[in-house]
Amino acid sequence: MPTPLSSDAVVLRVINYSDTSLIVRLFTEQFGKVTVIAKGARRPKQATAGLLQPPNHITVWYQHKEGRDIQTLIKSEFVERYAGLTADLARSTAAMVAVEMLDRAVHDYDPHPLLFRLITATLRQLNQTGRDVAVVLHFYQLHLARQLGFGPRLSSCGQCGRPMNKASLDMSNGSLLCDRCRTQEGIRLGRPSLEHLRNLDRTHISKLDEIQPNDKTKKEVENFLLNHLYFHVDGMSNLKSIKFWRQVAA
Repeated sequence: MPTPLSSDAVVLRVINYSDTSLIVRLFTEQFGKVTVIAKGARRPKQATAGLLQPPNHITVWYQHKEGRDIQTLIKSEFVERYAGLTADLARSTAAMVAVEMLDRAVHDYDPHPLLFRLITATLRQLNQTGRDVAVVLHFYQLHLARQLGFGPRLSSCGQCGRPMNKASLDMSNGSLLCDRCRTQEGIRLGRPSLEHLRNLDRTHISKLDEIQPNDKTKKEVENFLLNHLYFHVDGMSNLKSIKFWRQVAA
């Protein structure tokens, strides 16, 4: 017998199914990544279709049946409306980067409440005017890696253990290396970029407006974080939203 379940969720992806329905991938707070079918959601005058769009934060009720890949949605309602995202291309693109990265990085039915708090806090920050969108995205990417268990070691060289003022990402093993140990092919991080990452590591997301890197530092840190995630998560480099973000942020 199917079991009725409920959870807060962030919409990761939606696909049209038949003439009237939607297939929706959700990252739920209680149960991890879940895929549901919203029957009849595309019918005229149905409000459900507007709810079930990335990156909405909603509550869902659905019927869960063991062994079934796609569960059946019963109903959904808004928790938070991110109206500010639709008004700004950079913020909306960054939000799509965040949800697509999460979708690629997590597995079905693997609950991770701290990741849920991270994605909702990130969307809340992106929804506000006056935020440095790149800095918010840097924070998210760094802490996404931390929560998934492969956060970069920022204090000392991954090979010799010496303290670092500058660093280089070794793409053969994913470690940050000091100048003595680095290879020629590594992704370089100058002193300001390494300090920016350390600031992101110890700052609460609500205090990000206190971090104000220059454009060179932001580009260097973005290049490092993306390549760090590419190394650890299969298929991350293929996300269309990342390519579009780089055009928007250029």
